[in-house]
Amino acid sequence: MKKARTKLLKSYSAIIVAIMAMLGFAPSCDSIGPQAMYGTPTAKYIVNGKVTSSSSGQEIENIKIKLRRDSTKTDSQGNYQIETGEFPDGETFNIEFIDADSTDNGEYQSLDTIVEFKDPHFIGGDGDWYAGETSKEFNIQLYPKK
Repeated sequence: MKKARTKLLKSYSAIIVAIMAMLGFAPSCDSIGPQAMYGTPTAKYIVNGKVTSSSSGQEIENIKIKLRRDSTKTDSQGNYQIETGEFPDGETFNIEFIDADSTDNGEYQSLDTIVEFKDPHFIGGDGDWYAGETSKEFNIQLYPKK
């Protein structure tokens, strides 16, 4: 009778283990080695500065700045700040300065240029996929339209 009970318990144990495995209650991979991480490392790149007139040196308000998929406008003192997230490495970004408010602040030629982050130093990363942020001051002078 004892043999029959042991055989029955082993059968029930095998069935329970099979059901638990099908439901996702299998042993974790943590005991085998480090957990795999998926994704792409990212970092925040911040560009800030001032936009002024090349002829008068005055700050220019409402200049549209485009960096990748993001855009912003200068404030009343010509200051701006724009950011984008990318792979944490030396990056070169195309940045556009566009006078899009007609004649309210004068008329200025648009400028399409690059801003370069060589060997950036990142702060505030999490030690995993987020490297942190870095910033660069990028002041621009726009030429009046003729």
